[in-house]
Amino acid sequence: MISRRRLTFQLTPLLDLLLIVIFAQFMDTQETTARIEQRAATEVQQAEQKAKKYSEDSESAHQRIKKLSELNAQAMRETARAQEQSLKTLKLSRTSQQILKKENRELSEQLKGVQEQRDRVAALAQQLFQLPDQILDPVLKSKADPNTEKTKAELERIKKQLRELAGAKAEDIVKHFLTYDELTKRSDIWELYLTENGIFRLTIGKQTTDFRADSIPSFVDRFYAIYKTVPQPKSLVIILFSYGDAKASVRFAATQGLPAVAERMRADSNGRTRFEYAVIGFAPEKRDTANIKR
Repeated sequence: MISRRRLTFQLTPLLDLLLIVIFAQFMDTQETTARIEQRAATEVQQAEQKAKKYSEDSESAHQRIKKLSELNAQAMRETARAQEQSLKTLKLSRTSQQILKKENRELSEQLKGVQEQRDRVAALAQQLFQLPDQILDPVLKSKADPNTEKTKAELERIKKQLRELAGAKAEDIVKHFLTYDELTKRSDIWELYLTENGIFRLTIGKQTTDFRADSIPSFVDRFYAIYKTVPQPKSLVIILFSYGDAKASVRFAATQGLPAVAERMRADSNGRTRFEYAVIGFAPEKRDTANIKR
């Protein structure tokens, strides 16, 4: 006969063990859930930061695009204005070229006309310089001492110059007149003329003054008195003395008084002005007495 054994289980320890296992699983689940929630929160925060950054980048890109669009529009407007200005400049340049061509053509025509006039004047001057000896000799020999060697040499030099000018080219004759013109610009020419009745007529610029002088001192004093009434002359003054059919004594007073009065005027100007004189000789008296200051 088989004997039966009774199995007896202690439930309380098993229940405790079961509770421990369940609690352990619960704690593990809680920790896992907490880690998951923390990781999820971190990922959400990172996602929000990325989203915010993307939003900021998008706004910045939008602003840059907007600014670039404005700059592009401005550049297009400036390009349009530049093209318009370029067209205006081109039109103005063409107009200026046309005007310049017209002015050059007119200047060329004027220059041609002036050159033709210059050539005609030079040709006329050549004819004027071709004076015959029967006209030239009495004029050149009208000096006070025509028979001295110095006067003869001077007369021959003048004749030679006249012959050279008579045969010179138009350019040389024009150059001669231009040289004289430049000389008159840089110096003053005073003309002193002794009339037939013994009156000295001194012309300085537009002023003409008459005076009488029978001796060298009176000539110097009266000439100097007239000099003091005129404006400051240039650095060089050339006094040209000519005379009509006047007395020899009056002519002598002038020819001997000119060096003295020239030195007196130079000293008065403290050397700023040099006074030179030349005795031209006999010249027919002009009857025009207009603008005479007495």
